[in-house]
Amino acid sequence: MSAHAHLHYGFPTVFGRGLAAEFRNFVNPPFLVVTMDDLWPLFAADFAGADARPYFTRSTDVGDLERDLADLGEIRAIIGLGGGQALDVAKYFAWRRNLPLFQMPTALSVNAVFGQRAGIRENGRVVYRGFAVPECVFIDLDVLRAAPPALNWSGIGDILCFHTGVLDWRYAHDRGKAEAKWPWDPVLADQSLAKVEGIVDAVDDIRTMTDRGIAALVDGLQWGTSFHGAGWCPRHIEGTDHFLFYTLEHLTGRKFLHGQPVGLGVVVGAMLHGSRADEMLDVIARIGLDIRPEAMGLTWTRLEEGLTTMRAYITSQPLWHSIAHDEAITPAFLADLRSRLDRAYAHRS
Repeated sequence: MSAHAHLHYGFPTVFGRGLAAEFRNFVNPPFLVVTMDDLWPLFAADFAGADARPYFTRSTDVGDLERDLADLGEIRAIIGLGGGQALDVAKYFAWRRNLPLFQMPTALSVNAVFGQRAGIRENGRVVYRGFAVPECVFIDLDVLRAAPPALNWSGIGDILCFHTGVLDWRYAHDRGKAEAKWPWDPVLADQSLAKVEGIVDAVDDIRTMTDRGIAALVDGLQWGTSFHGAGWCPRHIEGTDHFLFYTLEHLTGRKFLHGQPVGLGVVVGAMLHGSRADEMLDVIARIGLDIRPEAMGLTWTRLEEGLTTMRAYITSQPLWHSIAHDEAITPAFLADLRSRLDRAYAHRS
């Protein structure tokens, strides 16, 4: 039997409406609300008169966070209210102060709310530090529906990437290049692939953010906790998909809407593997997430530079073996990719 046959994942998660107004009734005061300055006006009234204060996330650099931590004063609990950055900073603060944590995402753009480690920056590089498990994750259906649609559509990147993650894992296994501590596990791989099908089967609901669509996104994003549940094995949850994202971030020094470069990486990885590339692209485009370079603020020339240097960059990093480590991106591949993207988004231009 696979060691992961009975893997448990996710955190206690509540779906509802008007959830922010309840925090004052059960979170131990004085508490800190880690959020963003542009979001706070939407929620300030929910905390009026409570023994609480907001912290506006401006940086995820560990030096900045440690300085702010030293100035927080007495805090008995942490609430994360926002997107990935605010939720990660809330995790970091809760871990460093050993405080109860409550999380409420305002968009489902990444799986940060369902990860134990906080994504922060050290010396300009993203690293994952700490261990913070929320008492509960609150999914407010009305708050999520009010977010810009692309922010929620972005979340499919952190689910469809299981397709390419599993392909890369199997590829490395077949060539004797899978890491000894992460041997091929077909049960774990199948669990990841089932989450991919959950998105494929809910395209229309995710595009329109129905309750069913939100539930499908949450179910897939909860699988982010399987990184820990599988003994910190990343093999079943990411590969070439995220490697393209890392390469583009390194090359440009820019921040991206997470699902865009990752979604493009899913298509690139699926093309390299010859597995369901058109289907993945069709799902992404039909949901509404635009993964063309121009939608990310990139020229085609810049994207081609990223794709053709990806192999060298990821080989220089301590990343697990993938097809992108072995296959060069050729001019013919680039032309094929551009043609597929042009067809998929022809109706959007």
